[in-house]
Amino acid sequence: MRIKNRLLGRLSGAFAGSLSRAEKVGKAELGCVAVAPVVFLPATRAVPSRLVKSLRRGKRDGDTYRGKIGARDVSVVNTGVGAPSAEGKVLACLGLGAKVLLRFDLCGALDAGMTVGDVVVAERAVPFDNTTRLINGGEEVSASPVLLGVAADVLANARRGLRYREAAVATVDTFHHQTDEMHRKWGRKAAAVDMETSVIYCLARRAGAHALAVMAVSDVRSGGLDPFGGGPFPYKDLYRALDDLAYVAVKIVEKLPAALAPPG
Repeated sequence: MRIKNRLLGRLSGAFAGSLSRAEKVGKAELGCVAVAPVVFLPATRAVPSRLVKSLRRGKRDGDTYRGKIGARDVSVVNTGVGAPSAEGKVLACLGLGAKVLLRFDLCGALDAGMTVGDVVVAERAVPFDNTTRLINGGEEVSASPVLLGVAADVLANARRGLRYREAAVATVDTFHHQTDEMHRKWGRKAAAVDMETSVIYCLARRAGAHALAVMAVSDVRSGGLDPFGGGPFPYKDLYRALDDLAYVAVKIVEKLPAALAPPG
């Protein structure tokens, strides 16, 4: 057994030694050494399956899925919840050549005028999370102007009943321990709150890639709409919004300029 383990260790070391640094990071974070130029970055459990279903000829590769939307190659990579988890996954994607990062997932509303099921396009991210602050000192980071334009075109012509707005999003480190006081503080700078967008925008900008977050509102604390609370909650509106995200994801990819993501 010792000889076998030693042999496996040597083979593993030789294999690892043949990989570039980017490939080693990809193998460690994603379980693979290649991703598509366009990457969908969901975080929670509710969204990835809908995005994977949107892929044609989708196949699993390590912890990722890869397939086609139209003529373009697209990967689906679950970042996990929170900026520290997203940081590793995003760095791996960028190191393996990703050029367009599209976050589709959930956010909380800080504006009482919003409701569950609304779609938020994060025009910029305000980092209250420690990960982004460590990387860039807490500077606000904007979405890709090109992707904002594509999303605006898609949403302006979207199916009936889809409510959306462009807004700043506060990225934070905690979910279940959020308080009303925190929401008031974050709400002075943003209309919604999530846990990943700022680090995605920050790392994409540093790498010269394009990033955009499009999210469905899952709760409105100031309006008493809390899926973990005891009162009534519009689950039907939330599930509809999750389907809307998959629809918007496909439409955005279909309208991407060829210069950003050449057809595969």
